[in-house]
Amino acid sequence: MKQVLNYKTTLAFLSSLLFFLLIPGCRDSAPNAISESMPSQVVEGFKLTESISGKKFYQLQADKAFCYESLNKIDVIEPKIIFFDENCKEFSTLTARAGVVFNKTSDLVAQGEVVVRTEDSTYLYTDSLVWLNARQIVTTDAWVKINSQQGNIEGQGLISDAGLKKIEIKSAVKGKSHYKFVK
Repeated sequence: MKQVLNYKTTLAFLSSLLFFLLIPGCRDSAPNAISESMPSQVVEGFKLTESISGKKFYQLQADKAFCYESLNKIDVIEPKIIFFDENCKEFSTLTARAGVVFNKTSDLVAQGEVVVRTEDSTYLYTDSLVWLNARQIVTTDAWVKINSQQGNIEGQGLISDAGLKKIEIKSAVKGKSHYKFVK
């Protein structure tokens, strides 16, 4: 019985020793791993305005934002993005469950129950959407549905301007519309 007890005691001692010897090595790498996965700031009632030549182009509002300085991105919860025309008049609004703002490019990603509404009451419904700021286009590979006064169409994937005036459905288009299609 004493040998079993000594064996268990020795095993516990060696395990503890090994644990304490490994901790200093983990301490050096832990802060970097934590800092990349932890936001540098958390902001409630977040608001961001993007401008071009001093004119407001879009304004992003979100319930909460998680800023990751080292990753140059901001994750947002319940974003609402308002796009403005050259006269600073609102012409479309995007809402979603979540999103990402990429600081260096000002590109935006919207995910989950994405809805875009334009001033002429055109509605775009999809699961995910990307705003490519440099090209000034909205794009997705997800299924899209568009309801407007010109008709209702659905399809797989989309490329469009922010006002949904120039729309290209990538494939599997169906529906009825008075849109003029370009060949």
